[in-house]
Amino acid sequence: MRRHLVVPLLLAGYAASSPACVSLKRTPEARFFVLRSLADPPAAAPATAPADLVGVLPVLVPDYLDRPQVVTWAAPGELRIDEFLRWAEPLDAGVSRTLAENLDALLPEHRLVRWPWPASTPLRCRIRVGLQQFGPQTSGDLGLNGTFVLLPPRGARPLGGRRVDLRRGPAAGTTSGDASLGVEAMSELLLDLAREIATAIKGLSAGGSETAK
Repeated sequence: MRRHLVVPLLLAGYAASSPACVSLKRTPEARFFVLRSLADPPAAAPATAPADLVGVLPVLVPDYLDRPQVVTWAAPGELRIDEFLRWAEPLDAGVSRTLAENLDALLPEHRLVRWPWPASTPLRCRIRVGLQQFGPQTSGDLGLNGTFVLLPPRGARPLGGRRVDLRRGPAAGTTSGDASLGVEAMSELLLDLAREIATAIKGLSAGGSETAK
């Protein structure tokens, strides 16, 4: 009699653990974003002399931005970090790359090189960019706040530079459904920054200089 009871008990246990009882809810998939150059290249670039080289130093970003996730200001002093919205490359590297590509198009008379470069490279100047804020803000706009400095080929005494506070908006990319729009606006902000830097470099080429404000 006991042997006849074993099969019904095993069947009951299998039914309780069958896939029909397992949740089939799909886990959200991560989305990966890159910043991109938006400057139009010149129709024909002039010949570049060795003295026309401009070096782009690594961009400095605050620790709260130095992470794989896209960071949004949710409120003053409060950040929102979405685990499913991520950068496909480190943010500082992406900003450096995008700036160099934009400047390469905006300054056809120069040639942009990114750090590291050989010590013997005959640079016109070096560009140092530091960001304090970059991305969606509590106001709903996209913001870029920081400084850029033009440095000589060697030494730390600035040739020019200024603080920048740039805005694009409204930030349609503050929700996960349209985050790509927010990232595109961030690329537009980097183009705005590149235009500011290009103007300062052209001032150096004309024999002038700017003092960081």
